[in-house]
Amino acid sequence: MEANEDKRYMVEFFLPPELTEKMLQTIPVQQKKVNQYFTEGKLLSYTLASDKRMLWALFVCNNEDELTDLVESLPMTRFFSYEYHEVMFHEMISLFPALSLN
Repeated sequence: MEANEDKRYMVEFFLPPELTEKMLQTIPVQQKKVNQYFTEGKLLSYTLASDKRMLWALFVCNNEDELTDLVESLPMTRFFSYEYHEVMFHEMISLFPALSLN
């Protein structure tokens, strides 16, 4: 892999059993940052488990340092622990129809 080629990292966030009021108040700022990462192409997926104990996010970065900078700049990361793994590939299908500019 070339040095400047983007890598993909799956980040597993481990959420506490109960969300505090301070955590709940941070959700809108978190959503804004997540949307920014999607727009910038730094985030490909963002998934919350139905029991709200795990969160998975797929990032596109140049290296681990960039990944940790992105993860640590998410407002809610300070409330969670996390692990990450570089992934070879991530397949997914979009359920949204392609937009036609005609």
